Amino acid sequence: MSKRKRWFMRTDIVWDIEKNVPTFKSTCWDCNVVELPMTDPGDARLAFESDLDILREALNNEFGAPEYWKDVVGSGVVLVNKGAGLDDFRELFARGTIIGKLYWDLFEGKWRFRLSYASAKVLLEKGIMNTFEVDEHPKEGANLFSEGCEEGTQIVLVKNGEPVGIGYCRKNGRIRVVTSFPPEIVGKEPFPAKDKPTTWDDVVKHNEYRIRMMTSQAKRFLYNMINKVKKTVTVSFSGGKDSLVALHLTKQLVEPIVVFNNTGIEMPETVETVERVVKAWDLKLVTADAGDDFWHALRMIGPPARDLRWCCKVAKLVPMAKLVKERWPEGTLNVVGQRAFESIERAKSPRVWRNKWFPQVLNISPIQDWTQLDVWLYIYSNDLMEFVNPLYFKGFERVGCFMCPASLMAEFEFTKKVHPELWGRWERELERWRKLLGLPEEWSKYGLWRWLSYSTKKKTILRKLGIEYDWKREFEGRIHPSIVEKTIENERVELEFSSRIDLALKDQYSVLGKPSEDGIVSDEIKVSFGQRKVAIIGSNPIEGAIEVSALIQRWFKCLRCKSCEVWCPTGSIKVTTRPKIDSESCISCKLCLLECPMYDPFADRVVSAVILDDPNAWKRKTKMSRKELVKKLKESVVEEAQGLGGVGSEEL
Repeated sequence: MSKRKRWFMRTDIVWDIEKNVPTFKSTCWDCNVVELPMTDPGDARLAFESDLDILREALNNEFGAPEYWKDVVGSGVVLVNKGAGLDDFRELFARGTIIGKLYWDLFEGKWRFRLSYASAKVLLEKGIMNTFEVDEHPKEGANLFSEGCEEGTQIVLVKNGEPVGIGYCRKNGRIRVVTSFPPEIVGKEPFPAKDKPTTWDDVVKHNEYRIRMMTSQAKRFLYNMINKVKKTVTVSFSGGKDSLVALHLTKQLVEPIVVFNNTGIEMPETVETVERVVKAWDLKLVTADAGDDFWHALRMIGPPARDLRWCCKVAKLVPMAKLVKERWPEGTLNVVGQRAFESIERAKSPRVWRNKWFPQVLNISPIQDWTQLDVWLYIYSNDLMEFVNPLYFKGFERVGCFMCPASLMAEFEFTKKVHPELWGRWERELERWRKLLGLPEEWSKYGLWRWLSYSTKKKTILRKLGIEYDWKREFEGRIHPSIVEKTIENERVELEFSSRIDLALKDQYSVLGKPSEDGIVSDEIKVSFGQRKVAIIGSNPIEGAIEVSALIQRWFKCLRCKSCEVWCPTGSIKVTTRPKIDSESCISCKLCLLECPMYDPFADRVVSAVILDDPNAWKRKTKMSRKELVKKLKESVVEEAQGLGGVGSEEL
């Protein structure tokens, strides 16, 4: 059974067929509206000119007919919604219905357009479509046969002169049915709304009450929190549209300090947008700057992945934690432009929360319940378009780290066009690692580096490419010193490494416990080590082996992020080229290790897989739950640190 996460909430965006504009069902109760078949959560936005450029490009790629875009779209505004596909997949809505789906063909390297019933009917009447007559209404997934069908061609399936489905030509003259139009709509008028010319101004005017209501609720929330918390007000401004709105709302009530997390891998437009907005609004800017830490870490352990996000710790969390510790040790009230409809994880997030990396900061989101359409209508109605990051108008759906592994390949294509020099640097690093790991060219070309383990999309891409993929090659190639031999018994794990590891452990032994004659002893494990070998004995030796391995990896490949310094409750660790530990003051709480990127996620994901011969070893049963770990660490730190006259429980 599929474990795919599903949305538990949805926007109430509908289409007013008399006004020919999108609106909201909850605030337009007397409107004549139709529902829109949008993929959940239905977080649609108004289309930009760049979206229409992509549509024209796709119509040319698909049918050689870019000039018919207006016949498909009509004279009014267009909605764009994120759909589900292998890569970038955008649903387009106009005149009260879906007009088709724009998608990036990962293997052809181009934009394509899959017709809906409405667009199929329009283009069929224009006589530009390839068609195939059927006797019965087609079923999705069925195979039809046609002589002379060119592979990859989109075909309109026709019955009695009406479009009834969409198919694609495959090999040997086979047509695969991908869409079967509901029989009840066949033969009827495809567009519920008349083709009435409309603009953004019309959408704003029609949704004026909604904009006022959402604005009022957000400002009331901000006002209450500011007066209740009574701390310095900061706004996390990423240079994106959501944080722009959050900042604009906040500055109407108080003069906040703007905080920008410069990861060192932001695009120039993003940095320029932050500086431009701060200057125009005469606000104070404070930057958490990661410098070149990302590039240093990349050289050490390879590209990040969606399931190996060391980059977030190195380039975002640690710099911000250090900034907060230095500037606001007593904490702040931090306004964030987070929205529930951005992701399932954010939908589960409360409106007020704390981050474990800087728990003294209270984060709040005044626009948590806003849709993307709300955000853009607010920006447009408040004359903020001049302050919007220009990347949004160049095809980008999101702004942030230019090579984020969560990005789509279509987004990387935009980056190549806008900043070829920036993308060139990234490609050179990818190629260096591809050769080092001995991986096929497809690893770079099709973005397979974006996943470490076998995700569904990675499996699909590999299957379509018809290539074999050896996960061990990539995992083992990232580890240095490598594990050349291992023995796993009930209460004992032995590992042999390719290089001397005794000095690495000796200089860090106090992290895990007290020194013994040949190693380390704690309440949980005993660690014995020679020049290249290490033995871990205890009730849970697997986790002990992973922790020991993380210490070794940290010694040889310290990322210089200084996460360990941030977390150490006694100030016992300092980082120069390698972590240096004061064994006299170290209380063996392991916080410096467990929050180090070389343990979580690197050792937890990569090293564990090599030790256990399982790419999904991060799901292992021996692993302590996060809740149990936090409780145990808190008890340990409080007990020992208080005994040393250090921190108390209220500081954790």
